[in-house]
Amino acid sequence: MNAVLLASESSQDIELLLTLAKKMGMTTRKLSTQQWEDHMLAVEIDSGMKSATVSKEEVMKVLNAV
Repeated sequence: MNAVLLASESSQDIELLLTLAKKMGMTTRKLSTQQWEDHMLAVEIDSGMKSATVSKEEVMKVLNAV
């Protein structure tokens, strides 16, 4: 599967593109800004879960330095 994300300030343009995609037999789905932000946050969390483990003390040192 391949995917494309399009963003526009014009809801008419988005509707035109969705109509065209449907006519071409493609699956379409609109995402709200909140849904997109939630997705990107989940991607970042997933990426972070694969990084090395850090001790609580190290985290607290960084937080206290701020």
